Amino acid sequence: MTVRIHRQTRNLRPLLLGGAAAALFAGPAFAAASDNAASDNKVTSVQEVVVTAQKRTERVQDVPMSLETISGDHLTATQATTLQDVANQVPGLQLIQSGPTENELVIRGLSVGAGINSSVATYVDETPYTTVGPFAYSANLAPNFDTYDLSRIEVLRGPQGTLYGASAMGGLLKYVTNAPDPTHFSASMLAGVSSVDHSNQTGWEIHGMVNIPLGENLALRIVGEDDYQPGFIDDPARGKKDINDVRRYGGRASLLWTPNQDLSIRLSAAYQHIKAGDLGAEDISAATLQPLFGQLTQERAIAQTNMVTNEVYNGTVNWNLGFADLVSSSSYSQVNPHTVGDLSSVYGPILQGIFGQPLGAEVVAIEPVNSFTQELRLTSAKNQNLEWTVGAYYDNESADEHEPLYPVDLATGQALTSFTPALGAYHITSTYREWAGFADFTYHFTPAFEVGLGGRYSSNSQTYHQVNAGFFTGTDDFVTNSNQSVFTYSVDAKYRFSPDLMVYARIATGFVPGGPNDVLPGSTLPESFKSSSTTNYEVGVKGSAADGQITYDLDAFDVEWQQIQLIAEVNNLYGATNGGTARSRGLEGDVNYRPITGLSLGLSAAYTDARLTQATPASFGGLPGDRLPLSPYISTTASASYEWPLNSEWTGFAGGDWHYEGDRMSEFEFGAPRQDLPSYSMVNLRAGVKFQNYTLTVYVKNVGDEKAISSVSPENLGGVSALSAVIATPRTIGVTVGAKF
Repeated sequence: MTVRIHRQTRNLRPLLLGGAAAALFAGPAFAAASDNAASDNKVTSVQEVVVTAQKRTERVQDVPMSLETISGDHLTATQATTLQDVANQVPGLQLIQSGPTENELVIRGLSVGAGINSSVATYVDETPYTTVGPFAYSANLAPNFDTYDLSRIEVLRGPQGTLYGASAMGGLLKYVTNAPDPTHFSASMLAGVSSVDHSNQTGWEIHGMVNIPLGENLALRIVGEDDYQPGFIDDPARGKKDINDVRRYGGRASLLWTPNQDLSIRLSAAYQHIKAGDLGAEDISAATLQPLFGQLTQERAIAQTNMVTNEVYNGTVNWNLGFADLVSSSSYSQVNPHTVGDLSSVYGPILQGIFGQPLGAEVVAIEPVNSFTQELRLTSAKNQNLEWTVGAYYDNESADEHEPLYPVDLATGQALTSFTPALGAYHITSTYREWAGFADFTYHFTPAFEVGLGGRYSSNSQTYHQVNAGFFTGTDDFVTNSNQSVFTYSVDAKYRFSPDLMVYARIATGFVPGGPNDVLPGSTLPESFKSSSTTNYEVGVKGSAADGQITYDLDAFDVEWQQIQLIAEVNNLYGATNGGTARSRGLEGDVNYRPITGLSLGLSAAYTDARLTQATPASFGGLPGDRLPLSPYISTTASASYEWPLNSEWTGFAGGDWHYEGDRMSEFEFGAPRQDLPSYSMVNLRAGVKFQNYTLTVYVKNVGDEKAISSVSPENLGGVSALSAVIATPRTIGVTVGAKF
């Protein structure tokens, strides 16, 4: 029997395997109702929001699907600097974290927590930034980019397989950056400090932007950030406090050249580094969910440091050919996670018996992923009866996973690296190549009625090469491959009763790719697992009332999920496989109201009933009717902001939001009992003043110091039935100063 060190879910823990196997918004879309710009608030109607959800520019009220947008100004005004802040403003969007650098996005409840593939794709402008497959750490690498100086974030609910392809099975989150502006120089900055309850540390943040015209048709825009988030989890066993602090820094630059009115070329680069002192989750009882060692406390033998570096490079050419626009997007991205896991409770007793001294054990996971993508698409001119988009897509991805197991001197906390060959290490290389062609057509039968039809054919080939050696891992060297093809489609129809009222219906599909398994030749475990897919049925209504003071967006959906990917036991071996089906049904909606000048009100909510409709493999433990993990029935966000003149030069503002997340079931854990995680609600408040181009803001996040459990996972703590619980940041009080030049 060998031991597979590799993570099969979102935390580091081993699987005992046979053979060589084993697997491994703003609330409401008041994006334009900026809290940060007085000019936006000096109107009494909700301004129109423009998006690129369907890869053409159009009003959000004209898009026949459920989506929410959050403007960059609103993100800044509400101190929404992290993915968790964004998720709290978009009901129906869940962020599952097992550590500061490990993020999984879930929309409409489409996750079983098996750690195979992400069901939500992430884009940065034209660049897809979602890795593929369990060996590329796909389900855990949603980027947590800085939100300063963004144009907006778009969240598309439901499958987006036609235009966005692989990994958009549940939906899409898209960062849209501000383009350089050659017409004038501009700059801005934001700096602040903060204090977190139950922490002895002081947080701080610095953000800056400069836009530099380099000629009549050329401009450069540079954005930078550096912030520090205090820790609040203690580890008395090691005498450490506030171990889960996070440092995040980086920047992005963009160069835009428009030699004439029909041609633009934009080159962009982004870099980010995130480092956390420790995974920092609270140890709680599996029976009562109460702390085992004290509030906001864990006990580990060694530090579980983790970090990730994200890089994105893109070149986009837009060429107006008259009859159509040609877009070429070439991207290179790299993500490089580095995580240390404490396996002392599993291997420590064995090592002590072998070497005759107290030893701990750590596994170091180093998993760089590199990806090159190329997309070419041609989009017809507007104002035609028939509008169309056709395109081709290529993706070449490689992942290199290295996982050595080290003994650790518990007295010093130092890893004894000289023992590496004896204990074991995995080295896995994998590749993913995809070719796709897609087309989307919209026919306007009348000015009020139109029908859309789209399709995408994707074909991928993958390789997997594993080499391992050592006492715990055994010695193997083998290769597996897979080749698969998928067709996705979308059909929609919308009817506009008036300029202020539109109804729509939509059927759409999406998929996440299958791939090769880590199995020795001759094993009874299948050498590959299949693609998983969803079919989404949706009807909705969008409109406005009271001369534009009210906007609303309501929809109902039914998603059928087939060929669910998960880790399970097959013929006494563990590996990636397909099993079971699921269904997610629900309602989503948001309403925005601007009753008077300066006052903005918003309410957004989602009801989601996501359940298995067919049993998973018995080892996984899912039965028909079981709720999908970490998906609440109800999630809601209510927001309010008000801005008023204090005198001829000074303006005051105040605002707040309330977010409610209903009770959720924990993940499936190989037949172990699941936990009912309690509901929680959080209130954030802010107030401040503006003077000319300067802004002073005082804010409080999580006003009630609500202890919210985001997710839990089993832990082996010397025979104690324990869970490791990820806790939301306690009450945070801060102040920021901003300036525009």
